[in-house]
Amino acid sequence: MKSSILRSHSTGLSRALNRVGSAFLCVLIFLNFVAAAKAQKQSRNGDRKGRDTWTAEEYSGLRSEKDLQAALASKGFAWITGSPADNEKLSVGKNAQFFGFVALRYQSGRAANRGTLGRAVFAIADEAQRKRMAEAVVGEKPALLEWWAVREEILTLLEDHLYTGQPIDREKLMPLGERFALLNSMVAVREATAFAAFEDSLSDEQRDLMTAWRADAESAGKFGNGVRVEADGVGREDLKQLEDLYAKAFSWFTGKPEDNEIIPIGQPAQFFGFVSIRHKSGHAASRGTIAKDFFALLEDEQRSSITEAVDAEVPVVREFLENRHLFLEQLAVLRSDPAAFDEERVHRLSAAMGRLEMEAACIEAEAYRKIRASLSDDQMDAVMAMRGDYVLDETQVATLDLKQRGATLAILCSGCHGLPGQHRVGMPAPNLDGFWDRPIASGPSFDYSDALKEVGRSQGEKWTPELLDRFLAGPKKFAPGTKMEFQGLLNPEDRQALIEHLKTSRR
Repeated sequence: MKSSILRSHSTGLSRALNRVGSAFLCVLIFLNFVAAAKAQKQSRNGDRKGRDTWTAEEYSGLRSEKDLQAALASKGFAWITGSPADNEKLSVGKNAQFFGFVALRYQSGRAANRGTLGRAVFAIADEAQRKRMAEAVVGEKPALLEWWAVREEILTLLEDHLYTGQPIDREKLMPLGERFALLNSMVAVREATAFAAFEDSLSDEQRDLMTAWRADAESAGKFGNGVRVEADGVGREDLKQLEDLYAKAFSWFTGKPEDNEIIPIGQPAQFFGFVSIRHKSGHAASRGTIAKDFFALLEDEQRSSITEAVDAEVPVVREFLENRHLFLEQLAVLRSDPAAFDEERVHRLSAAMGRLEMEAACIEAEAYRKIRASLSDDQMDAVMAMRGDYVLDETQVATLDLKQRGATLAILCSGCHGLPGQHRVGMPAPNLDGFWDRPIASGPSFDYSDALKEVGRSQGEKWTPELLDRFLAGPKKFAPGTKMEFQGLLNPEDRQALIEHLKTSRR
């Protein structure tokens, strides 16, 4: 396997692309996923009319032109207002996204927490299974390190165009894209091989537990909370990667093949810094809201740069998904019939995906550069101010008095909860209006986690400033299993300022 995977890039790309007879599913995913997602949502929610559902466009796999437009607009905003350092930011798990965890997050209404599930699977794994997973992390590290290095080279070429207007050097970019995708596939193949062996060794008790967790992701917290993933021979810097492997193994074991087809709407071409906005906002930034607000700041000709880029990217993304589908079939072979695994085909499919991803990146970069070059001073001031609504400058916040600081920090809340009086059903977080006066986890039109419901049962019927202070310091630590993505406010003065603001603004 290793000798084949590491060969120089094949010229048989066209031959691989002719072998797409089984790509019908991917075409359906691209063209018809809106209808499928609606049906899935109805099935999951039953007749709970009006209840809240998680943000569909980000994780449901939707790929209509409208959804691609939101993806491109949000990425364009992130790049225009960010820095090269922002473009480098990615989360653990962003490589080798072939194992269905994105679908699990959506299907569970975001109750499925990567860390909790990874720790839970680790907790019930035996020594041989743990050793196998540790070996996978150690074995994939060289390819993963090179993957990051190649990504850095790709970013440099894109940024030469984005920041200077120089034409994109496609002769350099395309081979880098092939290598980037090849390294990603090497990591995926190593992980899939480890997962398949892990799966073959599962006991009936382990299978039953994982089946229960798939049906109720929050229940995994009883096994994963308070557990630390460790392994001999795995460095401290790689433990999060190991935890991620356990989570991906879980979603692969317990999911369906179609779950693996789903990727976040920001892919392919995740090179433009939106992940950084997510991190710096404490995961409060909404892609859909940012895209809508950014579009509103643009002139008609600037908006057309986005819509024209979408038109150009539609066939590229469709072909990318077709090749990805065929690649997923090969990963599935490692699970069912390893002897039939076709390494040559994996190589060709990887090269195709890499070139297509670079083509998508070029389309987007050229559109973003065109918009940036045409922004007036007033528009640039407006988009930078808009970024400040999502990414707060800690130094600047520290200079504000208590009242000003609370109002500024509340902006983080509004991304998910909505402004006072402006919450909409379908937002990823409940309406905060009047929350002081109602029982905890009882707001209308929202499916609260069992974790937060338990807070109400064990800590008191309503929120108090003291209780909220503890929650805001670390939501996931205070209520393990909560759906709240916000990472918390470490500064006690920030929490005090926000709580005082909420006392007056959310009555």
